Amino acid sequence: PPVPQHYPILKKLNAKGPTPVGHLPVAPGLPPEQFQSAIEQGNAQLVDTRQMLAFGGGHIPGAINIGDRPELSVWAGDLLSYDKPIVEDPEQLDWISWHFGYVGLTDFAGYLTGGMKAWSNAGLPLATLAQLPVQELHERRKEFQLLDVRSPSEYESSRIAGARHQYVAEMRDGPDDNLDLDPAKPVAVYCGSGYRASIAASILKRNEFQHVFNVPGSMLA
Repeated sequence: PPVPQHYPILKKLNAKGPTPVGHLPVAPGLPPEQFQSAIEQGNAQLVDTRQMLAFGGGHIPGAINIGDRPELSVWAGDLLSYDKPIVEDPEQLDWISWHFGYVGLTDFAGYLTGGMKAWSNAGLPLATLAQLPVQELHERRKEFQLLDVRSPSEYESSRIAGARHQYVAEMRDGPDDNLDLDPAKPVAVYCGSGYRASIAASILKRNEFQHVFNVPGSMLA
């Protein structure tokens, strides 16, 4: 697959010797209104580390969904900018912060105290990401632009007929213009299990695609 974004960054960091941390990377707690202010200033990147179904049910507009799994650090290093601090909504703050730290992401603008419950109770804006079961996708697939975000080798081995392809690791700045995706028409995103598809779908939503659907289970289903 393509060289991950964080490989050359960490190569330079390791060659000169990383800055000793000595403790868990510090992420200050921000109540909902301050958290919203940090987002609106535009100087930080917003990450939601909940699982795809929780993210789909309600999330902060503009968040990228990188779910809490062992490979979290890999996708964080691949898809997040090393030039902007991170604001996060983690359920297990220490665990999540270390996983970011493993790939040199140690600049945190803050985390949402009270999580999404506090955000919702404060009456702040919520966005959703529709989840499209494979059976429904099969029945209605002519209605959707299909986007396969698996690795090139996975796409070449088998795919849904008519699907366009862009590896999720290459979508940090949004979808490739050559995909010719219409932001006003429904897009169904799939991968191997739905994990990478949820990352890609959240990026499409962040780039103002209006009707985005994640396919949980994806090719496994």
